[in-house]
Amino acid sequence: MSETRRPGRPASADHGQLRSQMLQIILRDGYGHVTMAQLAAEAGISVRTLHRHFPSKADIVWQGAEGGHEALRRELDTVDPELPVLQALAVAVGRVFDLEAEDEPTARLRLRAIAAMPPELSSRPDAYSGWRAETAAFLARRLGLGPDDLVVRAASAAVQATMAEALSWWATNAGSRESAHSAIERAFLGLEGALVPSPGGA
Repeated sequence: MSETRRPGRPASADHGQLRSQMLQIILRDGYGHVTMAQLAAEAGISVRTLHRHFPSKADIVWQGAEGGHEALRRELDTVDPELPVLQALAVAVGRVFDLEAEDEPTARLRLRAIAAMPPELSSRPDAYSGWRAETAAFLARRLGLGPDDLVVRAASAAVQATMAEALSWWATNAGSRESAHSAIERAFLGLEGALVPSPGGA
């Protein structure tokens, strides 16, 4: 039995275009309300073809997030050691997103989909564990503490939460001319200003 396709839809889908289409459907209907079969039907491809691109529904949203920590490690290893901790993190994380191959419209769609997920799904631990570990290792070096020190663990959690909030805000509220790098940097530096006000400040 031949697979049903929408008129004009090519038999083989471009991975990036397919992901963008799937993300739009997920945003429209909700992550928990769509199945791989429904997504494939709307794309005009077989479920088998969709699975070749994305082994699971979660991969449509999260695919690629796990690997960014390697780029983060390289950037943290080369960031200016004279920069204050949060500024150094802002620069390093921003550079990682500048180097990302994902196009901006797809990145915004993906982050909007994550922001719209229930909390138990939007914080997928395995996707961010590498980022958290690299951040903790950097903080431990800069602060002269062990990687399991309470301060390091609390600070790395705060950094990760700040980055997630910045990206969510960028995807859903920021003007089209602001980059993810800029949003992350503003969030980190704003956090520093809020928690460590400059002398003479209000």
